Amino acid sequence: MPVFNLLEQLAFYGSYHHNKWNQVIHIFFVPAIVWSAAVWMAYTGPLVPYDLRLYLGALPEQLARYAVLNLAAFCLAAYTLYYLTLEFFAGLTWGIFLGVPIWLSATAFRQLVPCAWAWALGVHVLSWIAQVWVGHIVCEKRKPALLDSFFQSLILAPLFVWVEVLFMLNYRPGLQRQLEQRVTANLAAMRAEQPAADSSKEALLGTATRPASVQ
Repeated sequence: MPVFNLLEQLAFYGSYHHNKWNQVIHIFFVPAIVWSAAVWMAYTGPLVPYDLRLYLGALPEQLARYAVLNLAAFCLAAYTLYYLTLEFFAGLTWGIFLGVPIWLSATAFRQLVPCAWAWALGVHVLSWIAQVWVGHIVCEKRKPALLDSFFQSLILAPLFVWVEVLFMLNYRPGLQRQLEQRVTANLAAMRAEQPAADSSKEALLGTATRPASVQ
């Protein structure tokens, strides 16, 4: 699957997140997962010797002091750059409205809250439970995409939920229609493959449990 093809990437991920309630759950909890991971990455401290406060004089001191070039900053920058190659506007707005705020707030949380890593762990675990159990098992009634593609689940999920928010604001309705058509086709193909997979599994189980013939 082309990693720089927006429609292909969104269609794959959307095939596992077609239920509206599951989408809503992911819209809230995917950013929470990214934020909690950013809190852990903020423990690295500055990875390069530049003091961004020298270049961010327009920002209030209370905010500028959290602009630390830690691991969270570099990871979120990498996410943003990849998203920009997929869809410039979506990637740019994700970086502005999610990437930078997640970086600054995670760094601030790390500096201000005792045992920040433990609180972040609680948020992380709760978010995964909400997504996997409530979102996928209860609402979607399908396994998570994580079990089929590690890349799409961890890298693409933040962009997918952001694009869903943009779609709600009537962004690129043509792309939304194309995506819905592709996802519908993917789901139909998956349903068609399921009976064959179940039959193969039953045949294997039958072979494994059949008693050996007596010579």
